[in-house]
Amino acid sequence: MATLAVNATTPQFVYFGTYTRANTRTPPGPSKGIYVARFDSRTGALAKPMLAAEASNPSFLARHPTLPVLYAVAASHDKGGVVIAYKINPETGALTLLNRVSAGRTSGTYIAVTPDGRTVLTAHYSGGYLNSFPVHADGSLGESASHVQHTMTGTHPQQNAPHPHCIDASPDGRFAFVADLAADRIFRYKIGEGSTLKDGKVAASVKSESGSRHLAFSSDGKRLYLINELGATVVVYDYDAANGALTETQIVSTVPPDFSGRRWASEIAVRPDGKFLYASNRADDESIAAFAIDASTGKLSFVQRTGGLAQPRSFAVSPDGRWLISANHDTNDVVVFGVDESTGKLTDARVRMGVTTCVCVLFWPAK
Repeated sequence: MATLAVNATTPQFVYFGTYTRANTRTPPGPSKGIYVARFDSRTGALAKPMLAAEASNPSFLARHPTLPVLYAVAASHDKGGVVIAYKINPETGALTLLNRVSAGRTSGTYIAVTPDGRTVLTAHYSGGYLNSFPVHADGSLGESASHVQHTMTGTHPQQNAPHPHCIDASPDGRFAFVADLAADRIFRYKIGEGSTLKDGKVAASVKSESGSRHLAFSSDGKRLYLINELGATVVVYDYDAANGALTETQIVSTVPPDFSGRRWASEIAVRPDGKFLYASNRADDESIAAFAIDASTGKLSFVQRTGGLAQPRSFAVSPDGRWLISANHDTNDVVVFGVDESTGKLTDARVRMGVTTCVCVLFWPAK
């Protein structure tokens, strides 16, 4: 594994989850696992990414809220899916294996950690199931506490089997919300003792063939936003923390009104100050759409659409809200955009850096 010889500037790391299948047509060559780069939040400069840990298809990453621990869903050659816990070196960003646990017959597509750091949650698009894992005091993982199989399907060809695409905890950690692409629904589970998932219910339904994909809570925890992959829409919900109820208030398109190509939306994120929301599109509209968030209602108004991307499957907004890093899956690189503080608009790309088949971007504070 390469030595992480990157220069320290301001304290920020960016981790990149990747697919490790062979892809040598475009530099920098096949991916070997999880990569890390130092990021200068003053200038937007991104150092050359270095291999932080070798792994097979570490497609999605999450960080512990208080410990220097990173989690990844990945594949195992002989055991199906695995979830891996790594200890982060705060000086270099290198990852040291804490442990790995079985995640069932398929690798996951999404991983999240509850706000109290006691539970890791995974969603498995292939296989159609969810898992929950207890977290030990050192950040390592216990064996699966819950395995929940979804069964609902839809009418679109991509909905011919259950496909839970993401799972996220509510801000207070009481509930887990799941977007299932095949079911066109958001499911809600209670997070119980021992990191168990229980009392699953349908929290919200969307139009048939919408393809529920990813979720994002507002910074104040009062709203939940859903991006639909097949419909290329964002749905706004008022969130009642007392009982976990969702009330739909708005639906907006992530593509232009006259768009007639394939709709294939992907990622969604709220800027940390809660003023703007970003949503990405792939296929025939390779873009990131920016929306202003109304402070009183949480509703969205279109601000800008930024193109010039190549399947932006994932992106992340920096903790200070000044930068957005997007993964260009099809061109094997990532791009850094500036974010205008007052308008939320993305500025011209500042940096393009090679990361093969990048499918996840995660910020982490460094020393």
